[in-house]
This record gives sequence, C-alpha cells and structure tokens, in this order.
Amino acid sequence: MEQYARIDSSYYDNYTFGLTGDVKFYVEEAQRSPGRVLELACGTGRVTIPLALAGIDVVGIDLSEPMLDIAREKLAELGEDVRNRVQLVHGDMRSFFVDTPDGEKFSVAMIPYRSFCHILTPEDQSRVLARMCDHLADDGRLIINIFDPKLDWILEDSSFPESPLRKHHEFTNPATGNRVVIWDTRKYDLEAQVIDEDRIFEEIDRDGVVIQRSYAKWSLRWTYRHEMEYLLRLSGFKIEALYGDFDRGPFHYGGEQIWIARKA
Repeated sequence: MEQYARIDSSYYDNYTFGLTGDVKFYVEEAQRSPGRVLELACGTGRVTIPLALAGIDVVGIDLSEPMLDIAREKLAELGEDVRNRVQLVHGDMRSFFVDTPDGEKFSVAMIPYRSFCHILTPEDQSRVLARMCDHLADDGRLIINIFDPKLDWILEDSSFPESPLRKHHEFTNPATGNRVVIWDTRKYDLEAQVIDEDRIFEEIDRDGVVIQRSYAKWSLRWTYRHEMEYLLRLSGFKIEALYGDFDRGPFHYGGEQIWIARKA
C-alpha cells in the first residue's frame, strides 16, 4: 500500500478538492470550541493549513508519509507564526497517541472528507473512535464526515463481477502541461459493506500518446446512518447534530453524513 500511497500523493491535490463548503465549516466549528484541534487523516494539509491560518493550533495525523511531506512543503512557504501552530505526525488513526508537552487534551477532534470510510471493520471503527475520545478534553467535540450510501446505485453496479472501467476525472499535470486522465473500476462486498477500487492514472502527451501509467488501489466501507449513531454512542459520545451538507442542511438519503458529537 505504501507504493500506491506514493503514486497517489504526487497527483492528489490536482483532483481531490474536498466537498463544497467543508473547509469553512471545519474552521467555524473549531472556532466554536477554543483550544487545540486534532485532525486525523490530514493528508496534504487541505484542512490543516486553513485551521492554522485562522489562528488555531492543530495536530495532524496521517498514515501516508508522502502526503505529510507535501503538507510540510506547503507549510514551509508560510510564515513562522502559522508553521508554529501545526504539528504533523505519521501515524495510524486506529492506534495513535499524541503526547502534548503540557498534557493538554484537544477541544475538537475531526476526520474530514470521508476518511473514516477507509476504516474497514466495525471493530477498527470503534478503535478509532476510542482513540479520539481518549484524546479529547472533557466535553470536547468530535466532527466526522462520511458519505451516505446510495444503495440503488451500489446494487446496480455490483451486478457486474467488477464495474466497467469508467473515466473518473481529468486534469492538467502542472509540471508537464500534459493531460492526466483517471479511470476507475470497483468491486463490492455487500455483506462487509466494502468497496474495493482500482484507479489508473494515464498521462497523455500532446500527440495523444500515453507516456506514463500508474495505479492506485484502496478500499472504502460504507456505514449506515443508524449504525454510525450507535457506534458513536457506544464509544462514549453524545450526538449533537447530523447534517446533510456543509451549509448545515438536514440529512437526506444518499448525500453526506456530517456528525457532530460531544464527549459524554
């Protein structure tokens, strides 16, 4: 998987933009609970850096060292006051431990942009939530975004042994000026609620010749609304809100699950 992480990290910011309004939402929610923020699956710093720019101290944890290297490069271009607000840690969200110098726990812990979906079993999901609960101050707040599964779409797509190869996205490689086309195919385990996805990245020169092809592979687990609510309650959290978008609209089937919970 580390090989795939290196390949994916080189392109990541060119095709991964988050969800409409999500960065603003995370900054606003963090500002409502003054104190240090813990961000799991921080990646290349898409949310981490705006938090720091807003004057918030944040510890970001990610399993991919290449992603963290990109975040460090971005931070190096910013002022010292912003850099000093960010600590980046290489770690697994199922087993991490952050030992802060003053022993202060976090006022907010968050997992943005559906990254919780990369945790593939209920047992590991509970481990993640337990680690977050342990790192939160009394009355600290938890924010998690996952997608709500579109079961009609999943059932139709899973009727194939593997879904057809489809164009996922296209962008221009800023280093070369060449087109990069992303293709993907998916396989579904309906019992485990897991999607296995393969992606092919093709860089195409001006003559239409594929000059480089690379691959990435990862898996996602979908979690139903009431299943997620039960997990949160079992892990020591009290539900404060469930939104369906980052404008704080109501939850609706097939959209987003944006959970805000408080350490009970």
